[in-house]
Amino acid sequence: MCGIAGLIHRGKSSNVGNELQAMLQALKHRGPDSTGYALYADNDGQNFIMRFKVGENVGEGSSSINEDESVYDKRKELVDQMLKSLGAKVLKEEKLTPYSYRYEMQYDEDLMDFSKKIESIESVEILSIGKSLELIKDLGDAQEVLDRYDLGKVRGTHAIGHARMATESGVDIKSAHPFLGISI
Repeated sequence: MCGIAGLIHRGKSSNVGNELQAMLQALKHRGPDSTGYALYADNDGQNFIMRFKVGENVGEGSSSINEDESVYDKRKELVDQMLKSLGAKVLKEEKLTPYSYRYEMQYDEDLMDFSKKIESIESVEILSIGKSLELIKDLGDAQEVLDRYDLGKVRGTHAIGHARMATESGVDIKSAHPFLGISI
C-alpha cells in the first residue's frame, strides 16, 4: 500500500516542494516508511544537477547496514576523483546528509558512460542527473524528507511524489521510489 501524488503548473513557477509535501503528507497513512520527490525545479538550464548518495539510511527489514561517516567521506572522495578524471567541472557542492550530495556541474560528454563510471564506485548511486529534474528520496514521511533536504524553498513547474510502505523489500533509500531521474 503506497500513495502517489503529482502536480503541474502550466506556464508558471510555484513552490512545488511545499505543495507536493502537503499532498504526500495527506497520504502518510498509505506509506510511512519512505518518501520520494521528483521535482522539475527552476534551474538555469545551463548546468547539470547531480544528486547522489554514498551510503544508505537504513530502517527495519533492510539488508543494508549503517556505516560510519568516515566511509561515506572516502566514497565521496572517490566520486570527486572520478569526476575529475572524466572532465566534469563541479561548480557547486552541497552535502545534504552524511550520505547524500547535490552537485551543480558542467559536463559535455556521454551521460550514460558517465553514470556507469560513477556508480561503479561501491555503494554510490546517482539518484538523478539533468538540467531540471531533481530526485530526492529517503526514509521518513513527507515532512521529514522535506525538512532534511530543505525542499520547502524549491520552485518549479511540476512534480510527482511517492509515499512508500515496504511490503516485500527493506526500508532503505535504494528501495524508495521514484527509482531514477534523468532529464536533459
